[in-house]
Amino acid sequence: MAAWPNASAACWDITRPDLCGENIPRRGCGSTMNVKHQCSGATVCVTIADCGPRTKSFCGEATCCNGACRTNRVIDLTPSAFSAIGNLSSGMVPVYIYE
Repeated sequence: MAAWPNASAACWDITRPDLCGENIPRRGCGSTMNVKHQCSGATVCVTIADCGPRTKSFCGEATCCNGACRTNRVIDLTPSAFSAIGNLSSGMVPVYIYE
């Protein structure tokens, strides 16, 4: 399961990923997406179940590994989904998100 900042118009108004330069497609609850760790290549398929994160609160926040970086927090994963691609103690990892 995951939270996506553009699950609905109301969600978009709260999260405002556009303020961080993110052009995120609308994907409603029940949609599935693949999340791939940029460094390890580990992938997990998640179902959008909620609105979030408040992307505008994390503009410019970066996470890197082996020189691969990702700026802005754009998806929240459940602990089990995150564990499938990374170590929970790392908190954040750079990822590719695709359908």
